[in-house]
Amino acid sequence: MGKGILVASLTLILACPGPGSVAGEEEPNNAPGTQAREAQAAVADAKAAVKAAAEHRALWTTAELALTQAQAALAQGNYTTAQRLAEFAAEQARLGIAQTGYKQFQ
Repeated sequence: MGKGILVASLTLILACPGPGSVAGEEEPNNAPGTQAREAQAAVADAKAAVKAAAEHRALWTTAELALTQAQAALAQGNYTTAQRLAEFAAEQARLGIAQTGYKQFQ
C-alpha cells in the first residue's frame, strides 16, 4: 500500500504544471526544437544517472519511476514534463549515490 501511495503522489506532483503555466501547454518562449533538444538531453542525463546509481547499488525507486515517466512524456512530445521528470530522476539517482557515503551505509 505504501508504494502505491508513493507512486500516485509522485505522479501527481510531477505532472502538475509549474507556476504560470497551464497543464498540457508548452512554454511559448522556447522554440519547439529547443525544448525537444533540452528534454532529450535531460532524459539522457537521467538515464546515465540512474545507470550509475544502479551500478552503485543505490538506485531509488523514485528515480527509476520518474525516468520511465520522463521517457513516456518525451515520446508524447510533452517536453516540459519530460524535462521536469528527467531532472527529478537524475537528482534522486545522485542522492541515492550520495547516500552510500553516509556512515550508516559503510
